[in-house]
Amino acid sequence: MSENFYYVEGNSSVKNLVKNIVTEITQNAGIYKWDLVYPATSDLIGTSTSSVINLISDGSTTTKTDTTIDISRSNDKCILKATTTYGKTFYVKIDRVNGDLNASEKKAVISFNTRKTNGVGNYSGGIMHPTDAQILEMMSNVYDEENATYKYNCGGYNDYISAKGKTNALNNIRLQIATSLNSDSTDLDITTAIQQEYNYRLAWYREVQSGIKDFLPIQYWINVTKDSINLVLRGDPSADVFPYKNYLTSYAYIGALKPVEDSATTDDVNNFGITTSSDIQPHYAIPYGDRTATGVTDFCMIATKIGMPYQPHYPAFYATNPFMDKCNVEGSRWNHKKHQFSDITLVHPVDMERGKMINVLAGDASSIYDMDKLAYKKDTVDEEYYKKFKITAPYHFLNNSANINYGIAIRCYKTVE
Repeated sequence: MSENFYYVEGNSSVKNLVKNIVTEITQNAGIYKWDLVYPATSDLIGTSTSSVINLISDGSTTTKTDTTIDISRSNDKCILKATTTYGKTFYVKIDRVNGDLNASEKKAVISFNTRKTNGVGNYSGGIMHPTDAQILEMMSNVYDEENATYKYNCGGYNDYISAKGKTNALNNIRLQIATSLNSDSTDLDITTAIQQEYNYRLAWYREVQSGIKDFLPIQYWINVTKDSINLVLRGDPSADVFPYKNYLTSYAYIGALKPVEDSATTDDVNNFGITTSSDIQPHYAIPYGDRTATGVTDFCMIATKIGMPYQPHYPAFYATNPFMDKCNVEGSRWNHKKHQFSDITLVHPVDMERGKMINVLAGDASSIYDMDKLAYKKDTVDEEYYKKFKITAPYHFLNNSANINYGIAIRCYKTVE
């Protein structure tokens, strides 16, 4: 049996997740490894940088409340290079950006910006335009201008501090793909504005409880070839509580497709794509037209046959009726207790069938436990093994498939040490 790929499973803290995954892909994967372009070595991933954030931008001052924040953030940004067997080069950016703002933090930021832009009313019915320092005083409830005709306290100071001092996310990383880098090879050749608006979120938790820090454990399963990466992440259920709906199993595929049978043309120039699994609805940005892929609820390819960039492709595979009244606990009673899993063909609305995802199958997930090992063509020279997972992140590419109740199985070794 030929196992011509690299496979590993393990666990990591959130703090070291990006570094550990990149180490597996760019160092431990042997002849299948991808290249690390940025930073220079994987040892630089995850290093912390301390900085001071000044909350005042207009030069005003106050002694009544703090106007600076000391924070420490992790440098998790990295760029990988894939040189496919089709002879083309593509880039993948991975980063653990700042965490999401909660409702109170968003409200506090809006409150500060509104007062800065529109001013506030005074007792005489007019409008005063406070300085940044005065707004912070108002929000911290210490604003009381002596001998003036106005007095305005509004609260929200602690939430504003929390929002401005937000550190790296504890429940997701962001990924992006491109065909080229910027001039100094420190980022993708995509504008910052588009990158901030349009990226692919891979999440392993919904809401992380208070008190949970970047020590949060995550399990991972990865297989790697020169053309593709299959990655499964699962947040540790130990940090969750009943009914255990916060921890997620998520899936990402990065890379090329293998051709469909009897393909008329070789797909090499733009044969690279990505899909991830998110805890929140993807942002439906349209930097590449109305049909720009989300890369979450579809599969985003670099470009179509004649060059339309970042287009959505959708999974096609053998599937039963998703509304069938089903009660299966053992596989097929007619076929040696087997379970039906099949290749995943990606289809574009205009180009139609393009290619098949590598080292991953789709099938009915109802009667198989996660991480159960499936044998394909057992005891033959073509024997292969797969591990099954049910994607529990609410947004993923199987949402737009023939059966949203199906799961995936990624290829693994026959024995795992």
